[in-house]
Amino acid sequence: MVIAELLRRNRAPRIQQGEIIETRTAFFGRYYTSETYENGRRKTKAVKLVEKSDLYRSKADVQHHMDRLMESVNTGKDFPSAQLSLTDFIEKHYLPYVTEQKSAATVNGYKRTWEGYWKEYVGKIPISDLRTSDATAILDHHAKAGLGRNTLSHIKFLLSGVYEWAITTGVLPLNSNPIRSAIKGQGAKWTVKVPKPKSTVKYSVETFVAMLRILEPLNLRAAVAVALAYCTALRPAEIRGLQWADYDSLELNIRRGVWRNVVGETKNEQSAGRVRVIEPLRSLLEKLRGQSADGFILQNEKGKPLSLDSLNVRVIAPAMRKAGIEWRGYYPGRRGYSSVAVELSKNPLHGAASLRNALDTNLKHYTEVSDEAKGATGKLVEQAIELEMEKAKTERVQ
Repeated sequence: MVIAELLRRNRAPRIQQGEIIETRTAFFGRYYTSETYENGRRKTKAVKLVEKSDLYRSKADVQHHMDRLMESVNTGKDFPSAQLSLTDFIEKHYLPYVTEQKSAATVNGYKRTWEGYWKEYVGKIPISDLRTSDATAILDHHAKAGLGRNTLSHIKFLLSGVYEWAITTGVLPLNSNPIRSAIKGQGAKWTVKVPKPKSTVKYSVETFVAMLRILEPLNLRAAVAVALAYCTALRPAEIRGLQWADYDSLELNIRRGVWRNVVGETKNEQSAGRVRVIEPLRSLLEKLRGQSADGFILQNEKGKPLSLDSLNVRVIAPAMRKAGIEWRGYYPGRRGYSSVAVELSKNPLHGAASLRNALDTNLKHYTEVSDEAKGATGKLVEQAIELEMEKAKTERVQ
């Protein structure tokens, strides 16, 4: 091989600009490949950039697509599929991915959020073309419709997660998430004032005990379900997934969750683990074990996981309504346990550990300090101030 040929082959490839080709229905990007024809001429390749639309009327409108194509060509990387619409990318790629990674309940939440709040407005937009201002406009629209801060945050979180995954998998370049900017304060946000989140409901110890007194003689499984929600702070899906093999009279081993008819893993790795069984739950479980010692702890007549929603409608809600007790489902039991744990231990870590949550999540959504505890805290601060003032007074006298 002659020196000239060696030099040619080892020379750094020339940076191409490419050419945008316009047809009646679409725009294409054309560039040279490394292959040649028999006569030595270089071969060219054309890649479809986008379909023509109101958004893409001229070559100038698609120049950023061409730039990304040529960046991939010049760096030797494949052209990412950024021309996919958001609907195609999310439904054909992102949701199948999260289905493998997340619990069934979480995936269902993602689907409902996408279909209910985003798809109608941005579904046809190419994934690379969504602007921060577009997302802000959609969030403002939902805010004006009356959605609260927490729901808006969940809506925003979903689409931000979609873009982070697109960046991670190479579909989009770094720092191209229109929902969460690399520069603090410049991501998508709602600009409309929304109501402050309402205080979450939690059951007090007194309310919980009153519930058990009513439910135990009425329906033992209902009493166990309520006790599991309060005494172990389990999520409903985790309660449904409990089996007698997970119980050793001292602890429950949280291994699975059941959502609708799907038996799967827990919500996340942090959710799995052992929780201590305390009274009166222990006594209720021992009584129930005499009736069904195998399979799921709460099971229906077919041995399948019992529907807590059905138990609620048939037994718990009517009984509580008759007794004049406000019943708000199972989650207030989880919140009640966390609040009591923090209040008695004076340590927020205890509540987070009991609920198997991150500390900030637990403090934000599950723990609420009682008025009595707030008053006691104020008294402690008052005593500290009085002590310091007395100390200063003594120093002045001296």
